[in-house]
Amino acid sequence: METDADNKQQRRLRSVRAMRNTGIWLGIVLTVGLCALVLLDRQARLDAASRQSMALATGVDRLLHYELRNIQRAMHGIAAGQAADATLPAPEAAARLDARVHGVVNRHQELEAVLRFDANGNATPLADPRLSKWVRSLKPDDVSLAAGPLLPLSKGWLLPLAVPTRDGTWMVAMFRTGELENMVNALDIGREGSATIYTQTGVVVARFGHLGTHVGKRIDLPAGARGEGARLSEHMVSQLDGVKRAVTFSNTSDYPFVVSAGIGLHEALAQWRIYATSALVLALLYWGVFGLVLRRARRDENARKGLAAEVAEQADWLQQAQLASGTGVWRLYPTQGYVRATDEMVALYGLARRGGRVPVNDFFERIHEDDRTRIHGELSASQIDRQPFVQEYRVRLDDGRVRWLKARGATVCDEGEPVMTGTVIDVTERRDSQQRMERAELQFRHIFERNPLPAWVYDLEDLHFLAVNEAAVETYGYSREDLLHMAITDLLAPEDQAAGREALMPGGGEDAQDRLWMLMTRDARHIEVRVHARTIELDGRAARLVLAEDVSVRMGYERDLAWRANHDPTTGMLTLAALAEQLDSHCSADGEAGFAIAYVQLRDLELIAPTLGRRAGENILCEAAARISDVAERYGACGYMPSETFVVAALDPRELGAMVTALLDVIGMPVEAEGGTFPLEAWIGLASGPCEDASAEKVIGHAALASLHARRENQQVVHYSAAMAEQASSRLAMVRQLRQAHERGEFELHFQPIHRLHDGSLAAIEALLRWRQPDGSYVSPAQFIPLCEESGLIVPIGSWVLEESARMHARLVAAGHDEVAIAVNVSAVQFEADMTPESIRKLFERHALPPRALHLELTESVLLRHPDDARSLMGTLRNEGLCLSIDDFGTGFSSMAYLRELPLDHLKIDRAFVRDVTEDPRSAAICRALIALGHGLGLAIIAEGVEEPEQLEWLRAHGCDQAQGYHLGRPMPIDALLESLAEETSDIV
Repeated sequence: METDADNKQQRRLRSVRAMRNTGIWLGIVLTVGLCALVLLDRQARLDAASRQSMALATGVDRLLHYELRNIQRAMHGIAAGQAADATLPAPEAAARLDARVHGVVNRHQELEAVLRFDANGNATPLADPRLSKWVRSLKPDDVSLAAGPLLPLSKGWLLPLAVPTRDGTWMVAMFRTGELENMVNALDIGREGSATIYTQTGVVVARFGHLGTHVGKRIDLPAGARGEGARLSEHMVSQLDGVKRAVTFSNTSDYPFVVSAGIGLHEALAQWRIYATSALVLALLYWGVFGLVLRRARRDENARKGLAAEVAEQADWLQQAQLASGTGVWRLYPTQGYVRATDEMVALYGLARRGGRVPVNDFFERIHEDDRTRIHGELSASQIDRQPFVQEYRVRLDDGRVRWLKARGATVCDEGEPVMTGTVIDVTERRDSQQRMERAELQFRHIFERNPLPAWVYDLEDLHFLAVNEAAVETYGYSREDLLHMAITDLLAPEDQAAGREALMPGGGEDAQDRLWMLMTRDARHIEVRVHARTIELDGRAARLVLAEDVSVRMGYERDLAWRANHDPTTGMLTLAALAEQLDSHCSADGEAGFAIAYVQLRDLELIAPTLGRRAGENILCEAAARISDVAERYGACGYMPSETFVVAALDPRELGAMVTALLDVIGMPVEAEGGTFPLEAWIGLASGPCEDASAEKVIGHAALASLHARRENQQVVHYSAAMAEQASSRLAMVRQLRQAHERGEFELHFQPIHRLHDGSLAAIEALLRWRQPDGSYVSPAQFIPLCEESGLIVPIGSWVLEESARMHARLVAAGHDEVAIAVNVSAVQFEADMTPESIRKLFERHALPPRALHLELTESVLLRHPDDARSLMGTLRNEGLCLSIDDFGTGFSSMAYLRELPLDHLKIDRAFVRDVTEDPRSAAICRALIALGHGLGLAIIAEGVEEPEQLEWLRAHGCDQAQGYHLGRPMPIDALLESLAEETSDIV
């Protein structure tokens, strides 16, 4: 025993020394590793800062390239337009050039102005002398775009950008450098970072950062950053703010600028310093803890030595007890009727120890009544046969608890007497676990068998079924015995056999759950299922448990939803988005041929449902869709866009003509409906789309624009041209300019006098809307008034005209012309949307207008849409103090009955009849008839467009009441008109 204890002590000492040495080496490795990681992390952060600066510099350089390229193209566009207008008269060419320059400045918010310099450096308009000097120093053959000296602005700086033209002159764009700062002000450069744009000479044009802008300062650029296409990265201290950064210079564009981006090194290494400090603290903590552990180990070793003697005394007894029994030891003396048992043995039975001897009957009384007879018989048989005794049984304790015991014993001789000795161990926990497993297995079988979803277990090696539940038997129509003799592949539908066999093998478990399976029942029905599987072990064999969820209905619903997402439910055709995607895919697969589009808009189809009924409307629409689909199948594909628009694509553009002919044929045939025969009419727009030029969506838009043009021009088929897009773009641009003009107050009123013919006195003045441009010119009303009506702007602009005219009447009153009224033209759109008695009443009250101070001139179109409502409103307005006239009378289609009933004061004869009244007998006859008609209705007659004395004399001779025109007075501002009226001394004769 002493030798064993000494050996253990030696082993313990060696273990302590080994632990100490291991700790020291581990500490060294940890410290060295931390140092290496800290250094590597520092280098990695520096490299990351360099890469980030390069990415930022390259990105800003590219953005700068695109910005300058757009400006250069705009300048070339101005120069090209100027060259194209060389044959025009000088004033007209100059006006067109000014308009182009004005348009470029309006489209490019970053431009302050565009100046034109001749070959001698003279600017139009006049410019800073420094610019002239700089332009004279430029050589057109050496540069495509040159940057000039920075010029101060009230807020920021201006950078001149010169572009040479073919005739030796220069176009100079005054570029706001603030736009360059906006280009880089969202970059993630940190607090110490910067992004700067320089000229080739090192002058700062724009700079973004938290340490100042420094625009206008000059630095010495590195030699490697100046060359064209140069890109240079290095760590350097900034010449502007003294901060050390990882800087990248980029000059990859074709323009004379250099871009730099820098990341502050101090900021880039901020997290590294925290990391290095943490590593140092970790190393110090390790060595401190290691020292404490060693100190504690030495103290524990000393205490262990003191206990060694006491442990040695108990070692012999413990060793014998371990050899004799692991738990409880017993010896049965059958002839003497008692059992000698250890304390553990007695405690397992819940008995009281009696000097180490317990009567045998006491043990048997503790055995469970269900096990007692069996154990007594087995024990007696073992004693007789001298066979080992091994049994598990239950004992019931005093508190009613039941404990499972396992007894092992054998018959031996003790001083010639046969006795049985052995051990008893408590197996209650094992038996409880076994019972729980049995209950769990039973529950699993119940869950498996009664699961409403089909479930089975199959062998992963031969794929045969090992178990199936009742739901699988009912669903697939096979008996349980049939299924247990089948392989799982026998359930797969033929189309799923190849992929299914591979997925069902041991390595295909994930794929088996990700995909849908198509199974086939005994009666050949197909069922689409999603499986939920887990690999298990059954009877020592690798198997897989599967639940098969029937998703046939759900997948059918999802497929129907997917179809509806790409098809119109009424016609069954593709939506325009799906058609465009299909055409783009066609371009990706075969991009050489391209495609062509026919945009078909059926006419008046929306009127069918309200008149013939919804079913008739759908039948006609479906019939039209079927005809167009038949044509599309021969040439390509088609789509439908509610309402009543079909888009047909020819995958071979050369077949567009044949496809259009086929479309016209099917559209030309009437459709038989419940309400009779319905003819089909359509406007068709055509456009071709080379795949490399545009996406399908853009080509469809071109065809739609052509269709709109066909509708406006009342043509059946129209091919798209760039002029249509330019015209549409111009219309949209003018509408936008009109909105801005109204908001900025760019409109003004001119007034044309209307004279009485019997004495030449001034009867009224007509307010005419004018739109002045920045260069002093005016846009023709015939050009912008129709756009105002189409866009709805005529309503707010018309309200302004009424308000301004009412205000101008006060000027007339102040000049002594209080009897003179002001005539205002009112469009049909404004009359219906904005003209109410309440608004007119407030207008008269606001400006203290006398009755009949304002004359409203209405066109005959006011009566076309809602004649009764218009007549009622006109009567109410006339009662509020307005004088009403019908303008351009004779050019519309108003009914004489309406004219008889309208509350009017005047009729105005259109200038088209007045122009030829002295030369054309028909015009003269019409004018005489209109004068007689008006007088017969009690209305005064006003003739427009009087430009010659002969016309005036004819009108006076035939009883016309009033007239206006250039011969009597041109439209002019109110100040000029009042001055003209003050100078008049007599009548117009």
